[in-house]
Amino acid sequence: MMQLFTKLKVKKLGTSFYDSLGVAFLALLIGYPLLALLLQIVFPNLYSVQMSLVPSLASLKEVFADRENLNAVLNSVFIGTAGTIAASILGTLIAFAAEEQSGFRRTLIDALVWLIFFLPSYIVAEGWVMFMQDGGILAQLLKLPNGWSSWFFSRWGVILIMGFSYFPYVYFSMQQGIRNVNSDLLKAGRLAGGSRVQVFRKIVLPLLTPSLLAGASIAFAEAFGDFGLPAAIMDQTQLSLLPYQIYVSLGQSPVNYPAAACLSLLVILISAGAILLQFFWMRKKDYSTILARKDAAIFAKTKKNPLLTLGSFFILSVSLLVPLGSTIIASLWKVWANGLSLGNWTFENYSKALKIGSEGVNALGRSLEYAFVVAVLTMVLGVILAYQMSFKKSALNSFLNILTMSVIAVPGIVLAAAFVFAWNGVWLIPLNLVLYGTPICLGLAFMATYLPYSIRLQLGTMGQLPLNLIKAARVQGAGEIIVLRKIILPLVAGTAISTFFMTFTKIIFELPASMLLYPPGSPTFSVTIQHYFSESHWSKGSALSVIGLIILLTAYSLGRYLMEHFSKEKRFEENSELELSQEPVLLGNGEVTI
Repeated sequence: MMQLFTKLKVKKLGTSFYDSLGVAFLALLIGYPLLALLLQIVFPNLYSVQMSLVPSLASLKEVFADRENLNAVLNSVFIGTAGTIAASILGTLIAFAAEEQSGFRRTLIDALVWLIFFLPSYIVAEGWVMFMQDGGILAQLLKLPNGWSSWFFSRWGVILIMGFSYFPYVYFSMQQGIRNVNSDLLKAGRLAGGSRVQVFRKIVLPLLTPSLLAGASIAFAEAFGDFGLPAAIMDQTQLSLLPYQIYVSLGQSPVNYPAAACLSLLVILISAGAILLQFFWMRKKDYSTILARKDAAIFAKTKKNPLLTLGSFFILSVSLLVPLGSTIIASLWKVWANGLSLGNWTFENYSKALKIGSEGVNALGRSLEYAFVVAVLTMVLGVILAYQMSFKKSALNSFLNILTMSVIAVPGIVLAAAFVFAWNGVWLIPLNLVLYGTPICLGLAFMATYLPYSIRLQLGTMGQLPLNLIKAARVQGAGEIIVLRKIILPLVAGTAISTFFMTFTKIIFELPASMLLYPPGSPTFSVTIQHYFSESHWSKGSALSVIGLIILLTAYSLGRYLMEHFSKEKRFEENSELELSQEPVLLGNGEVTI
């Protein structure tokens, strides 16, 4: 009996030890950098050459005393709010138009929205710049004079780009909400004498408030914390925005650590505040509705609105064709000033970009290495940590759950700034752990950004797995590694594949962490593209962008194929096992069936 007690105790301690390893890893990867950023606010001289632990909140006052920082905050709040309103209007209109369609048209709308969603924000912004600037594509096409587009390179132009870039978040959220509206409520409104407009305004829109607020809050968080868009348009607009101001604070000499930390905290608080505001609003009223029947599509038996359909396709065309079309056209020009003339078209930019040993190829190779290594690690660790969080209930795993959810709300530029603080401290010098400026630091930042997404996706899949499978395996004496390898992994392989390709495709064009953390002399693919655009080498930057987008779409298509192939194999195996396991059944008339 004593021996059995000892074995059980050791096993319990071993499980606790593995749990602690997961918590320690995520705490070091994510918790430590964010804590280092917050400590900088309280201890302004923490990262100085002469380190001091004297607390002070004077840096907060200095940030708001600086006119440039204050303008950045006000501009970001105004532009982020206005851009969210524009995105909400566009996303709602397209979602309603999609619900009116069926077959090919509906599939086409979904496909176009997903393409817009995948385009990196700085590629979209640069495409708009090339299209709208003096001497740009539209000016050359219509022979427009200089200064015609000055209105665009202001707050209103940035708001317009945000609306066209971030409406997919609202579209995805509203799509399901529209399908869940009870059609009986609409019929009741019409029977009571309400017109279509009145029913839409007083019944449909109020019931869609949860979906609208959910999509709008995400769109605001993305727009407010996005670094790529302000980085792309800063040279043309000279408009100070909060994410770019963080980059400026860390790039100036001497480095203004207190300002970067305080501005990062503001980004977190305002982004989180938008999400909390959504929850507060939702608590005020009850928006629940019960579907009376399966066919509850609110446009199932109503007359289609051709203006809504045409308007949605116009919005989608502008959102996609202007930035993507401008990028493709610019990549085929020899000389920018010669524009649309017949002799100015060439593939020379692509041949130079793909030349072995060129700056573009070297940068692409580095990004592909980062993408592959980090994607593999996030896939494997996502499965392991999600398994721990799903099937082992403890305070430590609850902490992991909160940590992974919280970091998703942290903008990329803030997380990258946190890595600057975490791995550049004076106290790390004696330990030889100053990782800032090394490939390891950038790789860890990528992992900290995308590992939480991998974990959350795996948690959703593992939440559908029966606990009896795990219990049965443990009763048979299977250890944790065997359970993971022979039970969990085969069942979640489809999700694991999707997390791999999600991380892989995102890292290729990732900009915030790359700009702040890339090793000197070894820029990533996104940094090289942005460098070309910032120096007005539009054709070179466009050629690299098109090459990167082709790789991204190829990887995405490969991922979709592997997932569908795996799903078919899994369904075939399940059906085969079901057929083999069925026992003969004797019917009342003496016949035997399977």
